[in-house]
Amino acid sequence: MNTYMKGFNAGVYLRRVLKYVIFYTVFILALLALVYFTGDNHSISFWELIRPGSQKNLILLIVAFSAVYPFIGFISKEVPVNRFQATDKEAVCRFAAEAGFILVSDDNGKMVFKARRVGMRLFRVFEDKITVDYNENPLVVDGMRRDALRIARHMEYYFRQVGKE
Repeated sequence: MNTYMKGFNAGVYLRRVLKYVIFYTVFILALLALVYFTGDNHSISFWELIRPGSQKNLILLIVAFSAVYPFIGFISKEVPVNRFQATDKEAVCRFAAEAGFILVSDDNGKMVFKARRVGMRLFRVFEDKITVDYNENPLVVDGMRRDALRIARHMEYYFRQVGKE
């Protein structure tokens, strides 16, 4: 069940939108500079190429993507369990490690993971945090859709297997 809208936080949303606008603007400018300066045909200057009037559609695309992506790129996934014990924490940490994440904190019934590699963190604009809230049943896995779903699927399978024992 997707419960993202239930816990919507406007501050987090706006921060993510701003980060994505800045990141993709810099990324696209870097790509344009790379293509321009490595090419042979310079009929216009680089500054004429990137002036705001000539790239209006590109700017609109970046802003639109940045506004929509926080809604579709992040999720809260519920994982039903019968019980949660210390041995289960080890399994959750193992699933996160297999996905490229390390445990950075475990306080007040929440485990927080961040990406291990700096490159992964950079291209996710440092919005790479995965949170596992184990205070109640069901557990709630929060984070980027792809990573949160991967970890949640492993957890669901694990808890089904543990429940059979």
